[in-house]
Amino acid sequence: AGASLWQFDSLPVRSMERVEVARASLSPRSTSRANNGKVQYYTREEVAMHNTVNDCWLVAHGKVYDVTSFVHSHPAGVRAILRHAGTDSTQDFDFHSASARKLWRPLLIGYLEEARSCIVS
Repeated sequence: AGASLWQFDSLPVRSMERVEVARASLSPRSTSRANNGKVQYYTREEVAMHNTVNDCWLVAHGKVYDVTSFVHSHPAGVRAILRHAGTDSTQDFDFHSASARKLWRPLLIGYLEEARSCIVS
């Protein structure tokens, strides 16, 4: 098993060039409040349908991320992301440094439906 999602801190310098390209390719998607200020919720079944290189969503800590724009830029390759496409990748998310986890922020599109009862307004 190779590196997982966004573990940039220990990459060799030439790999860091891919990281800079990846950072530049992270285009903000519809945020979780982009729909007229309403938070978007998705079921696990809805997330599971987004499991290809051209349509790739991941879940971490009940948050849903559209990582399609980052798939080809991942320093460890496409497979590192696609092996979790449409599923929960919390364990891989937690594996990464804080700076790497921050890269997910612009890719947030909503929350799992089951997390709705856990959110306090």
